[in-house]
Amino acid sequence: LYISAPCQLSEAVNVMCQCLESVRVWMGENKLRLNPDKTEWLWMLPPKNCLDNPSITLGEENLRPSEKARNLGVLLDSQLKLDQHLSAVTRGTFAQVRLVRQLRPYLDREALL
Repeated sequence: LYISAPCQLSEAVNVMCQCLESVRVWMGENKLRLNPDKTEWLWMLPPKNCLDNPSITLGEENLRPSEKARNLGVLLDSQLKLDQHLSAVTRGTFAQVRLVRQLRPYLDREALL
């Protein structure tokens, strides 16, 4: 769920709460449940506009913003920096290279190219 919010942050919180409530009601009507423990959300604002303790209400639960969230395989943070995503991709890449290195004695030259 992506929302372009107005400049007033309190208005943005209300819009997000209304959207989440609509999703929760729709899911309830279709015998599904939106799990507040697994629901993540991010404020993507310039640093000057940050709220102290923003929270969004889902049913009777208050949801705190996450520091980061994964979407379509990309790890996003609230400042839209890719540092954490690049670190995760680099770690995964090095792990795969180490596996290939362990297999190296069993592979011929053509397979390694």
